[in-house]
Amino acid sequence: MSNFLVIFTCMLAGILCKHLRNFPANSAQTLNSFIIYLSLPALVLSQMPQVLKTLDLHGLWWLPISMAWIAFLISYLFFLFVGKKLKWSRAKIGALILTAGLGNTSFVGFPILEALIGPHAIPIGVLVDQPGSFLVLSTIGIVVASFFSGAQINPRVIVKRVFLFPPFIALIIAVIWASTGLMGIEILTPALSKIASTLVPLALFTVGFQLRFDLKILKKRWIALSMGLCFKLILTPAFFAFFYLKLLGGNDLATHVTVIESAMASMITSAVVATEFNLDTEMANLMVGIGIPLSLITVPLWNYFLFSR
Repeated sequence: MSNFLVIFTCMLAGILCKHLRNFPANSAQTLNSFIIYLSLPALVLSQMPQVLKTLDLHGLWWLPISMAWIAFLISYLFFLFVGKKLKWSRAKIGALILTAGLGNTSFVGFPILEALIGPHAIPIGVLVDQPGSFLVLSTIGIVVASFFSGAQINPRVIVKRVFLFPPFIALIIAVIWASTGLMGIEILTPALSKIASTLVPLALFTVGFQLRFDLKILKKRWIALSMGLCFKLILTPAFFAFFYLKLLGGNDLATHVTVIESAMASMITSAVVATEFNLDTEMANLMVGIGIPLSLITVPLWNYFLFSR
C-alpha cells in the first residue's frame, strides 16, 4: 500500500508544483539528468550483481527473462508499421515503442505481485525486471531511442551513445562484479541503495510535472494514446497468456508471475529515456501518467480471469 501512496503522492506533487510554479520551468530536465547519471546506475550496481549470482541457468528462468525482450520486439514491429501507415513523426513512434514495449515490472510490479500472488513471487519478478525489462532498456532500448531521436543515423554514433549511457556502463560493471567476485566492493551496496531509492519519487515527480491534462491535448492525442494503452494493458498480456499458458502449457509460478508482469503499465524510466533523447515527451508521459492508474484495475482483472478460476 505504501508504494501506491508514493506513486500518487509524487505524481500529484509534480502536477501541483507545475501549476503553482514552485519549481523552475526546466526542473524536469534537471531531475531527468540526475536520474540518468546517478539514480539508475546506482540501482543497477546495487541489484544486478546479486541477481546474476543467483541466476540458475539450468532452470526455466529463461521464461521470465524472455518476456520483456519479446514484448519490446513486438512493440517495435507494431508501432513501426502503424506509425508509417498513419504518418506519425519519428519522435512519436519512438516514444510509443519505448513506453508500450517496456513495463513497470519493479516499483509497481512488485507490490502488485505480492498482493495478488504472495511474497514468494518477488524473486521471479526480479528476474523479469533486471535481466529482462531493465536490460532491454539499457541496450536495444537506447539503440531504438537513438534511431528515432532525429539525430544523424550513424552506427558509430549509436554505438557510442549506448556504451556511454551511464546505466549501461553500470550494467557492465555489475556483470564484472558478479562474475569476478571482487572482494570488498559489497560495502558500497548500502550507499548505492540509498541513491537508487531516489529514482522512483524523482521519476514520478517529473512525469507529473510534465503532464498536461488539457482536453484539447487529449482530443488531439487520443488515437495514438489509446493505441499505446490498449497495446500495453490489453494486447501484450493477452499475447503472453496465449503464448505461455496455451502454446507452452505452463501452469507453474514462473508462468503466473511472467504473465502478470506483462500486464503492468509502462516503465517510468522509459519515459525518462524518451525525454533524454528528445522523443515525444508529452506522449511518453501520458502513457505513464494514465497507464499506471489504469493498471491498478486491469492487472487484478487479468489475474482473476486467468488464474483465479
